[in-house]
Amino acid sequence: MGESRRRKAANEAVFREVNERIEGLQRDFAATHDQQLLLVCECDRIECTERLSVSPEIYERVRGNAACFFVLLGHEDPSVEDVVDTGGDYLIVRKRPGEARDLAVETDPRS
Repeated sequence: MGESRRRKAANEAVFREVNERIEGLQRDFAATHDQQLLLVCECDRIECTERLSVSPEIYERVRGNAACFFVLLGHEDPSVEDVVDTGGDYLIVRKRPGEARDLAVETDPRS
């Protein structure tokens, strides 16, 4: 894996970790008030600061697979990931087998 690809994968891992913390803070309120979680896009673009809304149930389902990430439409990277589901204004992508997937699994905050 080249340095650029490694940096992009690390960026995705950081955004996933940020969302884990956001989810922890919002979990009880969202569940009690039937609200969406407001997350950051988990794409590999270092300059991306865009947000997306996800139900707590979908968030938990996606976090069950370390190779999956939430990204906004157009932020997917078809060279290393496949779109596996859509949620309206966001996509759920899964890293293909290889170094990008290995790094995603290695940096999973839930492992």
